[in-house]
Amino acid sequence: MKKFFLFAALLLACAAVSAQPGMRRGGPRINDDLSVSFLVQAPQAREVAVDICNKVYPMTREGDGPWTVTTDALEPGFHYYFLVVDGFRASDPQATLYYGCSTWASAIDIPEAGVDFYLDKDVPRGDVRLERYWSPSLKTWRTAWVYVPAEYNSNPGKRYPVLYLQHGGGEDETGWTRQGKTDAILDNLLAEGKCEPMLIVMDYGQAGDFAKILLEETIPMVDSRFRTIPDAKHRAMAGLSFGGGQSWSIGLKHPEVFSSIGIFSSGMFGGVGPGAYAPFSVESQLPELVADPKAFNAAHDVFYISCGLGDPRIEHTRKAAEALKAAGADVKFSAWPGGHEWQPWRKSLHEFVQMLFK
Repeated sequence: MKKFFLFAALLLACAAVSAQPGMRRGGPRINDDLSVSFLVQAPQAREVAVDICNKVYPMTREGDGPWTVTTDALEPGFHYYFLVVDGFRASDPQATLYYGCSTWASAIDIPEAGVDFYLDKDVPRGDVRLERYWSPSLKTWRTAWVYVPAEYNSNPGKRYPVLYLQHGGGEDETGWTRQGKTDAILDNLLAEGKCEPMLIVMDYGQAGDFAKILLEETIPMVDSRFRTIPDAKHRAMAGLSFGGGQSWSIGLKHPEVFSSIGIFSSGMFGGVGPGAYAPFSVESQLPELVADPKAFNAAHDVFYISCGLGDPRIEHTRKAAEALKAAGADVKFSAWPGGHEWQPWRKSLHEFVQMLFK
C-alpha cells in the first residue's frame, strides 16, 4: 500500500514548461543559467529528493505546499534523473521516459550554447521505421529501428549505403533515435549537403551471440527489405561505449563486411573503474590487427575513435589511438567536452557520418 500511495503521489507532480524549445509541457524547468527547477506534490511524504546521475538534491517545502528544489547549473547534455520519495525511487510521470541505466528513466536535455546540429529544424525529414524480424538463433522476434532519408521514397531507383549503429550498455535500440537524435542529425546534415544519404540501422546488441545475429540475420534482413548497396564499401559499423566495443570486436574483424568503423567512448580500452572489467590491451592485438598497415588502411575507408574529455576513459582511449597510429593505422581521433553521455556521442556521430561513403 505504501508504494502504491507514493506512486499515486508522484502522479500529482507538476512543473512549469521547459525552457528548451520544442519540449512538451510537464517535467522540470530549465532556467536561463542552466540550473533546473523541480516541483512535486507529495503532501504526506516525509522526504523528497531529485537524483540526477547520482547527485542527490534534497527538496524542501513551506507548510503543506509542494516540494521544490533548484539544482546547480548543469553541464550541457543529456542527464538521467529520478524522484526519490521516502526512499522510493521512481521515474517522473510528468516527463518523457527513456530507456537508459537498464530501466525507464526520466531525463533532462540541457542545451549547449551555439550547438543546434541535433535540434529539429524546418528541413526535409526522414523516417525511422520499426522492422520486426525473426531470429532463428534466438527463436524470437527482434525489432530494429531503421533511419531512412527523406529522399528514399522519391528516388525508387536509387540504392543506399548503410551504417549499423549500436547503443551502449543498459540501453536498447531506441537510444540512438530518442536520446541521440540520430534522425535530426542526419536530416540537418543532408539539408546542408554535408553527408551522403544513407540508411542507419539501430538494433538491440545485448542478446545472444550478437556477431552471429548481426552478420547472419540483421544484415540479410536489411538488404532484402531495403534498397541497399550490399557490399563492404558501402557498409559501416559504429557504436557508443558497449556498442563501441562491438564495433571493434565485430567490425574490425570483418573487413569483408564493413569498410568503416566508429568507436565512441568505449570502456574496452580501460578507465571504467575498479570491478568493471579488465582494461583491453590494444598493444596485445596490434601485431595481428595491423600486421600489414598498408593492407589494413586499404580495407578501411574510415577508422574513427572518440571520447568525452570528462570521461574517465579519455586517457586510455587517447593512448589506444596513439598506439594504433604508431603501428601504421590511419586513425581519426576526436575528443569532445563532456563526460560519458550523449552530447559527446551526438558530436561523434555528427562528425563520423560526414566522412562516410565518399
